[in-house]
Amino acid sequence: MEESEGMIRKLKRGADSAHGDDTGTLKELVALWVNIERRPTPLIRADDKHHRGFVNDACGKLLCPAEWCWDNPLVKAGIHDRTTAFIVSENSWPSFMYESYEADPKNLECGLMKSKSLVMAFKAIFTSPSSANEVDGEGDSADIIENNRCARRRSDQGKVKTCVASIIGMRRVTPHAIAYAACQIRFALSNITSWRIVDGDFDYQIFWNNIVDFFEDAPGPAAQARVNELFEWWTRKVFG
Repeated sequence: MEESEGMIRKLKRGADSAHGDDTGTLKELVALWVNIERRPTPLIRADDKHHRGFVNDACGKLLCPAEWCWDNPLVKAGIHDRTTAFIVSENSWPSFMYESYEADPKNLECGLMKSKSLVMAFKAIFTSPSSANEVDGEGDSADIIENNRCARRRSDQGKVKTCVASIIGMRRVTPHAIAYAACQIRFALSNITSWRIVDGDFDYQIFWNNIVDFFEDAPGPAAQARVNELFEWWTRKVFG
């Protein structure tokens, strides 16, 4: 609980800081990624958040709970109107957390935590913003090792400052770091301009805890084996 509160405090400091923080970096990068991948009309402005969130079709699709189909007019209208049948809360996984941003309604664990944007956000925060652009593709088929070798070569050539992961001695991805990156993406996609723990019906602290619990409280040996494989996937993606 103490670590959770520490991460939430860091999120708030980042959201309130004007320059050089994770929140500011992701605000710009997420706009760029959405514009490239989703090609919204008009394009999302990197310096403005008022036209993000569920009022924006591209952002709304990524924020939409994975068990619902954003393209269904009833779902879209229900979310916009905040009807009781379509309350967006921290207890549903947003689509941006899935490989290819699509979930299997019959198996919501399939592809979860494997989205390209989630890995890119993690790398932007813990390695460097430039290294985030080296993430190529999603899932298990991407050439992870070669991508990371290229990223390291470019970082060496550019003489970038020491990354956060090196400073804190991070050699493996942790649940808390993934949760932090997910919170940052969710905030960047939203249309709220200043950090708050509760955004409408969505509680960021519970969301953060849900992600950590997904990794740390796996229900049984089979689920734990899947989590271990996911950790290995993440570590290869980020560190090569």
